[in-house]
Amino acid sequence: MHNSHATILDVIDGHREALVDLCLSLGNLPDYSGEEFAVGEAVVAWLGETGIEAWLQHMSASSVNAVGLIRGIGDRTDGARSLILNAHMDTQGARPSGGEEAERRLRGARLDDGRLFGRGLANDKAQLAAEMIAMRAIADAGIVLKEDLYLGATGQETWAPPSTAGEMAGWSGVGPAASQIREGHGARWLVEHGVVADYALVSEVSDFKVTVAQAGYLRLRISVPGNLPYTPGLRRKDGPSGSPNPFERAARVVLALEDWARRYESAGQREFWGGTLVPKAQVLEISPAGPPWTEESDHCHIFFDVRLMPDVNPAEIRHQVGKAAGESGIDVQVTAYDYKCGFVAEDAEPLLQALGNAHEIVVGGNLDYASALDMSMWRDSNAFNEAGIPAVGYGPPVADMGGPRGAAGVQRPVAVEDLIKLAKVFALTALSICQTGG
Repeated sequence: MHNSHATILDVIDGHREALVDLCLSLGNLPDYSGEEFAVGEAVVAWLGETGIEAWLQHMSASSVNAVGLIRGIGDRTDGARSLILNAHMDTQGARPSGGEEAERRLRGARLDDGRLFGRGLANDKAQLAAEMIAMRAIADAGIVLKEDLYLGATGQETWAPPSTAGEMAGWSGVGPAASQIREGHGARWLVEHGVVADYALVSEVSDFKVTVAQAGYLRLRISVPGNLPYTPGLRRKDGPSGSPNPFERAARVVLALEDWARRYESAGQREFWGGTLVPKAQVLEISPAGPPWTEESDHCHIFFDVRLMPDVNPAEIRHQVGKAAGESGIDVQVTAYDYKCGFVAEDAEPLLQALGNAHEIVVGGNLDYASALDMSMWRDSNAFNEAGIPAVGYGPPVADMGGPRGAAGVQRPVAVEDLIKLAKVFALTALSICQTGG
């Protein structure tokens, strides 16, 4: 291990309290998608106080990316390359009922027995804080990099804010806005507005394993026709469409969609050099097309979320879903309204080598590939790989407190010790890439 590497590890050990304070500070700021301004300001201010160049990228009056930069001297002769450390600032979900107390309980950050709790920490500001500490350690050690090291703290990873989702619904004729739409917007904005590098390292929960692929997604609106009668006047006939009520018809369609989703999950699995990808699909919500007794026909809309393998044709999936829904005996209309492609990282070998070496030094053992679950979802590495910037993911483990992953109120605490390790891995990886190219 180089002397500079040993120095960095010692510096990060000395920043343990600063890391905890940073997590609690960022974790207790508003972090709804499209409302990341306070977090972004805090990131830029903290980086500036440590002498790191930083600025905001504005996506709207309330939504931003925060960018940090340690400039290299521009010497690529020994293989040095530039690197983006990325984590997102927003956390999925809307304001819970119950006011400020419910908001603190469901989304606030706290430290308890060496573990950091908070919906927005595991996803994803604890990882962001570790990246910030890594950059600070490099700056504090006075190390001159040969190539640029960026921090990309991005907004709108989880979905577009409600106002934008509503606008998109109007543009596409979808009708009522679905609750999840347009993931990864902030990372795309980051790259499209000039933050580009040779590689990107995206941090999300992954049990100290590397993700080298991420699934895409296709979101479909399935319109179920019918008429909503005045209840005393309801007349049901025999057969699947015997009820005129569009919601009762939709119940049959949902069962057909669930059957398709089970087959899709089994038949659509992909084995590749980095592990296994498992596609899944589910109904996100069911909503009326409008007020009853207003239009000639009362529709209800089923919003269906399908995760896609990188090599899958979305038009074929839309066709399969339409066919499966039609098997319910109900005549439905299927409309795609949101699509993003998944990717397997290409030409990322120098980054994987640097990350693997850093992992061996800090965590110990060989760097393994992440679970199928961690690779079968959308993460922002897709946005970088789409832009031609080879990107992989790496992050800490979290404690399993029970309950479905992603559900509101289900805590996934991160151990402070694991975040210290994470910061060390980031710093060593950055030194390897930005000094010698891996």
